[in-house]
Amino acid sequence: MALGNAAQPQDVRSHGVVLDAYAFIKGWVIATSLWVAALLLLVAAYYGVPAVRDGTDTGFVWGFVGMAILYGFGVSLLVAAPLAFVLAYLLRPVRNQWIHIVAFFVAPTLVFRLLGSVLGLGWQPWLLIPWATVGAAAAIGRWAIRKDVLASNLQLTRSDRPLHNPESDAAAPGEPPAYGHS
Repeated sequence: MALGNAAQPQDVRSHGVVLDAYAFIKGWVIATSLWVAALLLLVAAYYGVPAVRDGTDTGFVWGFVGMAILYGFGVSLLVAAPLAFVLAYLLRPVRNQWIHIVAFFVAPTLVFRLLGSVLGLGWQPWLLIPWATVGAAAAIGRWAIRKDVLASNLQLTRSDRPLHNPESDAAAPGEPPAYGHS
């Protein structure tokens, strides 16, 4: 299974950067795990530490931990994975991996800010900080797979030449035989 044309042979792929399924899933797991870890730290700091300090029952904190895990992975699966797929597709012609990493920071930050604002969390400028954690996790996930991408160049092979031209059917010296021709 591959995203886009990664399953095609190297010499017939279009120009660009293509992720195979392994790289896509690896980046998603890394980004989501980092973001859920940040959520768990917030739950511990906001609910767990005051409960322990005050000597009250801390049993409810485990419910918040479970909710943070389910919320984090669920939102990431429903929103972040499709966003990453679309963003990777749109960035396919860009070969510079650092542009991909910056885009994977900016786009999720702004999309999740918009999503949070629509859900009633507000439009205050300081709310960019928690949404930037989403962008940072996505950028780190994209950085982690920067060497796993399949970069390809468009090469003119015999199969790309017109079939009716007998002069183009002869392979040039040192050229491998074209796919789909005898």
